[in-house]
Amino acid sequence: MRTILPPPVAAGFSDEDLDLRADVCIVGAGPGGSATAKVLAEAGLDVLVLEEGPAQSNFHKSQAHTSRYHMQEAGTMVARGPTPFLIAAGRGVGGGSLINSALCFRTPDAVLEGWDAELDADWSPQTLAPVFDEIEELIGVGLPTSDHAAGKHNVRIAEAADRLGYVGGLAARNTPGCVGCGACNFGCPVNGKATVNLNLMARAVTAGARIQAETKITGVDLEGTRVVGVSGRCVHPDTGAPGGAVRVLARHTVISAGAIGTPRLLHHSGAARHMNGVGQGLHVHPGSAVLALFEDEIDVFQGATQGCWFETPELPGVLPHTWTSPPEVVSMLLAPYYGGIKETFPVLRRIGGVLALVSDKGHGSVSAYADGRANIAYAFDAHDVKMIQEGMVLCARVLLEAGATELYAVAHGVPATGDIDVFAAAMRATTIRDFILYSSHPMCSCRMGHALDGDGRAVGLDGISVHDASVFPSSLGVNPQLSTMAVSTVLSRRLASTL
Repeated sequence: MRTILPPPVAAGFSDEDLDLRADVCIVGAGPGGSATAKVLAEAGLDVLVLEEGPAQSNFHKSQAHTSRYHMQEAGTMVARGPTPFLIAAGRGVGGGSLINSALCFRTPDAVLEGWDAELDADWSPQTLAPVFDEIEELIGVGLPTSDHAAGKHNVRIAEAADRLGYVGGLAARNTPGCVGCGACNFGCPVNGKATVNLNLMARAVTAGARIQAETKITGVDLEGTRVVGVSGRCVHPDTGAPGGAVRVLARHTVISAGAIGTPRLLHHSGAARHMNGVGQGLHVHPGSAVLALFEDEIDVFQGATQGCWFETPELPGVLPHTWTSPPEVVSMLLAPYYGGIKETFPVLRRIGGVLALVSDKGHGSVSAYADGRANIAYAFDAHDVKMIQEGMVLCARVLLEAGATELYAVAHGVPATGDIDVFAAAMRATTIRDFILYSSHPMCSCRMGHALDGDGRAVGLDGISVHDASVFPSSLGVNPQLSTMAVSTVLSRRLASTL
């Protein structure tokens, strides 16, 4: 089966007003929206996909360029709380899959068993297993990344984790054509990453689905308590200039704008007033990184992005990955230890790093400001702070085992040291305000069992469903893209049987 197909044709910016009709309109062309479009189009329904971002992937190896074209709110979304932190979410035909690290973890069985017990629908591991098999084949998830594509940094960390007895290794990724250039978070320059626009959405369009990109949806249109469509306006992808008004009438509407974008739209449009718990229960997988100096060149900015993982049962819910970042970000984070950015240049190729991702017990909320931007707040649980601390100590142990001579925490007040005991003592003295955190895994903000029923349909409104990472009833503890595709596929099949 071909996992990388030609990108689908998508309509884009228009100065003319557009009045469109469909059996189903889907807001969002990322992993959830693409999986949904494929299922519904192949079921014979007239499907229209609406997407705010560019009609085609716009690659350039620059964080500023990627933020401008392929990140919601230009990469500026910040969660308020005791320590504010950035939350990343993708946009464009392909959504977050265009700029993520391509990691593909299945939802853990224990998580699915919890959902199955809680919800009025079947979410057992046995039900999901064949769906994961199907999605993995469609998006090219094969064997773990080869040593050549992984690069020296990932291989070194994987070998060290194995020597210490940790479970893990080189990660499974949807990158059948990976050459190890380390650019996944900007897009793929060689078309080696099987982003969902090149498989799920391409197959949806082959089955008759249409895509209207460069269109910002701001309204969810109601007749009483029934959703009859959505409305918005075309937005120029380069200038942001408004274009023609867009109105879509549909028998059913699916919101797949992601765990920030979906509750933001429901609140801004007023639809959330008819529902319960929209935007509540946000989980984010908070985490931070440990960088380290090696005697030889290890090139943290080369090789498969986040291409190695490991874990230990002593720290359940903590999932360390290798850290991949461009040289300018490495310099910025090292600068406090070296006295300036320029002073880091001689050691950049000798820097490695590992980040600790935490399955959080804390939670947050998402609503919308008057201008439609996301209003995000997050409250940390004391357990999560301890897990971040201990996770970073675990990362440090593996880095030292891999040959590092000096450790640098991405946290205030932790000295540079090659002594694990000194590092651990300093980490355990930190507070949540000392960490420099980042999240690209928002989820659970429009949960089944709360805002939605167990089949993803809105509670309180007819004619609308949600299919994206916001529907998860609980934190996954693993990177969410594969789970988003599989869950959305199940939800779409259940929806198709009723339309």
